Amino acid sequence: MNSQKPLAIGIIGAGSMGGHHHNAVTNYGSSVVAIHDVRLEAARELAKRADGAFATTALDAFFDVEMDGVVITTPPPIRFEPIQMACDRGIHLMIEKPPALNMAEGRKCLACIEKADVIAAVGFQLRYHPLYERLKALIATETVHLVRTVCTVDYYLSFRMSPWFLQSEISGGPLPEQAVHVLDCARFVMGNPKPVQAHALAIKNMALDRTEFDAENAIQMTYQLDNGVFGTHMNHCGTEKFSFEVEVVGPHLRLHAHMTDNAIRGYLNGETINESPGSQNSLGLDKTGAWLHAIETGDRELIRSPFADGVQTLALIDAAVQSRDTGRFINVAELN
Repeated sequence: MNSQKPLAIGIIGAGSMGGHHHNAVTNYGSSVVAIHDVRLEAARELAKRADGAFATTALDAFFDVEMDGVVITTPPPIRFEPIQMACDRGIHLMIEKPPALNMAEGRKCLACIEKADVIAAVGFQLRYHPLYERLKALIATETVHLVRTVCTVDYYLSFRMSPWFLQSEISGGPLPEQAVHVLDCARFVMGNPKPVQAHALAIKNMALDRTEFDAENAIQMTYQLDNGVFGTHMNHCGTEKFSFEVEVVGPHLRLHAHMTDNAIRGYLNGETINESPGSQNSLGLDKTGAWLHAIETGDRELIRSPFADGVQTLALIDAAVQSRDTGRFINVAELN
């Protein structure tokens, strides 16, 4: 992308997301120099694609390689140690969603990041999607009272996913594994209001013979944000068709952004809206490219998903998860 020396990037987690980030890093013009995974064969396989990058199962050996940034694509319980090690070395971070498994871990990670003052982004790609960039622009000066989000995937029908996605001890369940994307997107389009409280009802009532999976398939969530907006979220991970949807409602608007259709439909101040944004956002960069360019230029404004803000979305998720277990509204201020 420019004439300066290519950035050297390490990747922790050699699964599908590790492969995705490898492609994004190399497409940008940077170099993948090290791969870590608990499965050595997986690390070696991805290292082959990275022109012989160093492959290892040992974090100490991984961080012995000189690098400018590290991408963390591990399951959510494995966040603090690699983040701490990167921060100790002044290495910039791209952390896949959710930022951590819960707020207790999220705060520990954030403390390391703020002390080291590294550029740390969370992999919320919807913030870089032209559809939601356009929705954000449309409502920038408007009053919004309600927001509704929907996430549907086919996991409990197809089982075409990493098994840990449906194992609550590892993934946290569908709220942090799936819903987090559109809930974060709802915050983004409204200018990043902070969560106040959340409540969730959840049940697993399908694939009952698959006892290795305990994650709920059906969730209904209600929450409040500090800008006065009330939100609802519907999540189902056993339905045929994938969908990410964000809908906002106010005195003079009702706009529905549907990612599968790449369309915003509804009305705004008496005008009918039916738009299909183009394929590129105003930055011309995806989440990985924005992070890499921020490292090169020092321009942190390129990061639409900084870790400190990602922790606010994590607080919303954590409150809903704790509500799911208790049956009551959980105030974010109560989170451990």
